[in-house]
Amino acid sequence: MKVLIVDDEPLELLNLNSILSSHDRNALVRSAANGMQALSLMEEQVADIVFLDIQMPGWNGLETLEKIKRRWPDVQVALISAYGEFHYAKSAMELGVSGYILKPVVPFELIKLYEKMLQELAAKRNVRPLLLQTAIEQWIGIHPLRGKVPESAWRPEISFTPNLVLVVKTDDEQLPVAIPGAVAAPQPIEGYWVYVAHAGDDRQVQHFSEQLAYRKLQWEKTYPEQPWTYGVGERVESLDVLRKSFFSAIKASQNKEEAIIGQCLSFLSNHYDVLLTINDLAAEVHISPSHLSRILKRRLGMTFVDLLTKLRIEKAKELLDNPALSIEYIAHCVGFSSPNYFAVTFRKLQGQSPREYRLTSGA
Repeated sequence: MKVLIVDDEPLELLNLNSILSSHDRNALVRSAANGMQALSLMEEQVADIVFLDIQMPGWNGLETLEKIKRRWPDVQVALISAYGEFHYAKSAMELGVSGYILKPVVPFELIKLYEKMLQELAAKRNVRPLLLQTAIEQWIGIHPLRGKVPESAWRPEISFTPNLVLVVKTDDEQLPVAIPGAVAAPQPIEGYWVYVAHAGDDRQVQHFSEQLAYRKLQWEKTYPEQPWTYGVGERVESLDVLRKSFFSAIKASQNKEEAIIGQCLSFLSNHYDVLLTINDLAAEVHISPSHLSRILKRRLGMTFVDLLTKLRIEKAKELLDNPALSIEYIAHCVGFSSPNYFAVTFRKLQGQSPREYRLTSGA
């Protein structure tokens, strides 16, 4: 737990630090002598809990409280006040303080307030993911009849108004990657990890696509046995139609394997006559060899060797229609190093030899 104490009295700082550090040995307790120093420390490392003295030189406690809450609304803040300063209470309550403690500080009272703030912080952190999940599900058309999550509930988690949806599908049960500029739903939705983002123009949409493509390559190098697909939706005008971006992202992710198959077939159709391995083909379509093997098996029901052999035989059948070409020449043209192996493979797939095929085809 990260704690920040702000007080212009050195002895008071020392006393508060000693009480809290003794009570919670896992707490990281830092001190600031004024509001400006407090904000500087918060920028370096955001505190979970802040104790603020009301009367300080420069910004007073309320001014510092307002600045902290504006930038870090989830931080728990309590005020340290001298007797007679309770006229600040109304303003402080409006800014969302957790409580007050009077000087001179009594250790028991400080610890009691600290424990109360810990409980409030834990409750807030447990509720935030649920609210965020519900908000995103509503935006993309899942459970639309539930009570609408107010903007005040999701705004602390999302600093922008989403107009773009990204989806990632993987077998991993943990959130696969963080995408800069996007916020992920805490749990998968319809089998996808869903991210919401804001894109001002098509160039920014393309930037998200590039990020996902790069992370896909990194993922597959680290986890070659786990497939990883993604989709980037269309940019929409408002939250009310964000579901369109979600559905287009799903469609994009589902069509990717078909697009990869198309790329593979195009490449092999132009390079069937040279020595090729699955590594060559995988490099051409920018995915790992193991992932490509799974796509070929899932989409076509065959291995890379099966696919390449089938394409070579289909091309050989076209060439066999020309009686001027010898079978040995055709075998070489379609990538077989041995005419005998070509003949054996042809018979295995076609049920007849190349010569028999030529005779029955009328060539």
